[in-house]
Formats: sequence, structure tokens, C-alpha cells
Amino acid sequence: MIKKKEIALVLTTTFLTSLLGLILIEGYYLKSGYSSLVCEICQCHPKLGWETISGKTISNGKVKYSTNSMGMRSEEVDFSKGHILLTGDSVTFGLGVNNNETVSHYLEKEYKKYQVLNLGVPGYGIGQYFLNLQRHIDRLNSKLIVLIIYTGNDLDETRKETRYGISKPFFHYKNGKLHHLNPHISKYSCSNLYTRLRFVKYLIPKTLIDKCQVRIIERNKVSLTIAKLIHEIRALGLQKNIPTLIVLSPALTAVEATVCRQSGIPSACDEYDIGFEAYYNFFHTMMKVHQLPYIDFIQNLIKFGYKEDIRTLYGNNGQDIHHYSPKGNSILSKAITATAPASSAIFACSTLVTSIITPPFSI
Repeated sequence: MIKKKEIALVLTTTFLTSLLGLILIEGYYLKSGYSSLVCEICQCHPKLGWETISGKTISNGKVKYSTNSMGMRSEEVDFSKGHILLTGDSVTFGLGVNNNETVSHYLEKEYKKYQVLNLGVPGYGIGQYFLNLQRHIDRLNSKLIVLIIYTGNDLDETRKETRYGISKPFFHYKNGKLHHLNPHISKYSCSNLYTRLRFVKYLIPKTLIDKCQVRIIERNKVSLTIAKLIHEIRALGLQKNIPTLIVLSPALTAVEATVCRQSGIPSACDEYDIGFEAYYNFFHTMMKVHQLPYIDFIQNLIKFGYKEDIRTLYGNNGQDIHHYSPKGNSILSKAITATAPASSAIFACSTLVTSIITPPFSI
């Protein structure tokens, strides 16, 4: 009888200790926010889903990421200068490179009279580009907006309500109007809680999980939503006589597939991921149809490939097919300055802005 009581006590103690440990672990992850889920230097935000942490420096032993007091990956804002705003995702942010190896750093060397401010945030989609730009633009002396679209995932990031399982802004263009369907994002939304739980999620009945439905726009219906969001980004600038230049940034495999097809032997191109090529073609066609001013950066990459290995322009010698190496960021900055040199009318008075935003840009 005593043995049974002892066994019961041991089992109960073990269970309660395990339960307490589980609660502590889950509590830690819930409190820690999104840093391990979205990016190392991010925190939750009630309107943007997440944002980069202000005045933060972190290092993973290979690269160092630093932000200023406004959360930008730039030096502290100099309000005595005009500002060039770069908006985008991890490509703009410069994932995998140091602060002095980002496209914004190299651009600032070219635009000596201006300060280049890096508003890029890992994981962002086009809706977040718009909202992030909207919250900063009135506080800055903006002269040019550079919208860097990563063609590899910006289509899917815009058509989905979550990223990495984390709730984010969700827009849908319907019946002639752009609708913002979740302007207030709770840290404890169904998706956020389920994603951030590490162990308890596996004990939740499937019937409850199914209630965490994520809204998704059908791929063949998202084009107008993306076009409208780009229009809204440009409209933010036009209201203040600030032009917007769009850059199409492709995945490495899209560049390689394009080079292969230009070789005249299409059958030899089957080994490439046609998905990234299709995404690039989607945005390329959109720029043409909507007559948007843009840099077709794939052409610069192809031109470089005539002399050197294109893979050196991407992270880790092409093992990272999404983000640029320091050399790739330098070439991207040169493409931007070739299209919009500091001496050009793009930085001049409002009477010249209208001509700047009409297509096409050429480099």
C-alpha cells in the first residue's frame, strides 16, 4: 500500500514538475516576441505585424546588424540633409551582410549630398512596405523613394495574411477599392499564439486549430491588389512631390534561367526552378501593363555574367539565392544612381516630378 502511494506521489510530482517546466518554456517564447521567428532584430508591432528594434546591435559571429533610434538600418537621421528612402524586405535590409555592405551604404557614397535611409525589414510584403513608408515619410525630408521589390516572394507575401505563421497586414482590392482587412494585429491572435507555442500546440484538438483559418487571395486574383498597393506607395510620394523609382530584384535562379533561355537551347533550361522565373515575369509584365517607372535589374546581373560568375553577386557565392553579397549590393546601387543621378531633375522642383514618373526608365 505504501509503495503504491510512493509511486503515485512520484508520478504526480513528475507530472507537475514537467507541466511547470512546460508553462515556463511556453511563457518565455510568448514573452520573447517574434525575434526567433521573423528575424533576429525584430519585435512585434500592432499595425505592421513586426518591425526592426530601434537602437539595437546584434551579431551572429559572421555579420553585425545595427539600427538607429528610428529602427532603420542606417546612421542616426540627419535632418539637415535631404533623404532618399529605401523600402523593401530582407533584400533591402541586407540580410547576410554588415551595415557597410548594404545597398543603402553604397548608395550614400554616390549621393553625397543626401542621406540614404534603409527602411527594409526582413519578411515584409508590399502592404508592409506601404504602411512602413507611411509612418516615416512625414517626419523626414524625403527627396526620392526607392521601392525594391523582391520578385521571388513578394507576390505570395502580399496574398497571404501571415508570414512564418505570424499575423501581418492584409490588403485586398475588391469592387474598385483597396480594403485593409486587419488594421489592428494582436500579439495574441489565433495564428500568433499557435505559431509561437512550442509544445502545447500538439495537444490542441484539430477542431480548434481549424478555426485559425488564414485568409489567402487566389494567385490569379492578386495582381490588382499588388498594383494598387504600388500605386498607393507612389501616391504617398506624389502628395509631397517626391518621385518613386521601382527596382525589380530577382532570385538567382531566375537570372540563370533567363540566361539559359537566351542561349537559344530551351531544353537545357529544365534544371532551373521555373517558379522564380515565373514570379519575375509576373512583376515584369505588371510594370509594363501599368506603365510604372522601374529598373529591370536582371539585365544588370546578366550583363555582369558576361564577364564574371553571377553567383558571386549573391550571398555565400550563390548558396543564398535571394540576398546579395556586398558586390551585388554595390552593383545594385550603381544601377539606381545610373537611372537617377544626383544631378538629375529627379531631385529638382515639383514641376519636373510629373515627367520623372512617366515610363520608361532606362539604364
